[in-house]
Amino acid sequence: MSARRALGVSALLAASTLQAQSLAPFQLVRSDEDWRVLRDHPDAAPAYKYQALTDDGAIWISFGGEVRERLDTLDAPRYGIQRKADNYLLQRVMMHADLHLGERVRVFAQLSGDDAVGKKSPLAPSDTDRGDVQNLFVDVNAGAARWRFGRQELLFNPTQRFVSVREGPNVRQSFDGGRATWHLGGWAVDAFAMQPVRYAAGAFDDRNDNHQAFYGAYASTTLAASARVDAYVMGLQRDAVAFGTDHGDERRDSAGLRLAGQHGRVDYDLEGLTQWGRLGAADIHAWGFGAIAGYTFAGTLAPRWGLEADVGSGDDARRANRVGTFNPLFPKGAYFDESGLLSWANSIVLRPSFSLQPRANLSLRASVIAHWRENVRDAVYLQPYAALPQTLGNTARRVGQAYELDATWRCGRGLSVNAEIAHHEAGPAITRAGGRDSDFAMLSAQFRY
Repeated sequence: MSARRALGVSALLAASTLQAQSLAPFQLVRSDEDWRVLRDHPDAAPAYKYQALTDDGAIWISFGGEVRERLDTLDAPRYGIQRKADNYLLQRVMMHADLHLGERVRVFAQLSGDDAVGKKSPLAPSDTDRGDVQNLFVDVNAGAARWRFGRQELLFNPTQRFVSVREGPNVRQSFDGGRATWHLGGWAVDAFAMQPVRYAAGAFDDRNDNHQAFYGAYASTTLAASARVDAYVMGLQRDAVAFGTDHGDERRDSAGLRLAGQHGRVDYDLEGLTQWGRLGAADIHAWGFGAIAGYTFAGTLAPRWGLEADVGSGDDARRANRVGTFNPLFPKGAYFDESGLLSWANSIVLRPSFSLQPRANLSLRASVIAHWRENVRDAVYLQPYAALPQTLGNTARRVGQAYELDATWRCGRGLSVNAEIAHHEAGPAITRAGGRDSDFAMLSAQFRY
């Protein structure tokens, strides 16, 4: 099914959602939604959101989907290093069905079609997928445990620093494998063993990547009414990879902690992890840290001062048989911004910001993003961790800084519009490699139903 054909079907279905009353918001991971509340309130949403298939309602099905249209313009991709200006439309269409066979068994299926219209080559795997299975899994509930088998997305916390659904880029990230979830004494514990989906541009040609494996355990609990702590261990295996100037089979383990919450008008989100293992014949010793903190003042505009600090270790080429470059695993594509010019690998990023909320459904933010290399003997990396090899020819620390404006407008329960403009000022690490300043603008509209 092509994205354009699915777009027409989605538009017809989307029109009927105008009758929907106040319900829980749509989720980023659509399989997290639970529409059984409509069993007792059938008029609260369109009929396709809940259809009983048996008289007692034990077996029921729900349908939904989303459409996203995004315009990007970037006058200097890769800071202009071997790239020309690019302007293009990213189009994503997704449709799903959620079948519940009683309280214990569930089948969730989701199709996705993704086009990058007018984008210049080379296209990334996250740009185009003419139509394929995004999710197809079975849930089996057994007491305190839920077992999930099949193709699925992974999201463990809303910040999504190192494991994400990759919402920013066009093609979202899925995995094939199994996941078990337990709720025990206030703890939520996940154990998973997966292979990332390897995306191809054609229709129904995506496959699990037999040269990669991703596995681990993730536990979280609530410390107080507004504080949460997460702890995790994860392993990533990749065969025959190039990471900066290092090559070989990667066997990387990570262990991390996250603390997030709110105390009065202060909000915070802190996360750090360490990495070890082997890349070819070299030992891995890497680390990463991210922090977000803010203070929201009283008032009708809800002004908020924020500060983000993110660091990912870099490598020192002088140290033989040692890899120090941080691997952000499966990072959020738009964690820093939407341009793709910033990455966790070998980075120090500081971002002061000021936000306003003129209306309940409108948010505005202005920020400055300052970027340095953590280790001057490693490359500058682009999202997610693609090295700019030309930057290895100098040891300048400052990569540059960006001046950015963001706006989010939630026009209705299912419709949102996002805009971003940014000027990326190239620092010596980029200009000495032949790069230059880059201007970026993005406008997107997304409708969920």
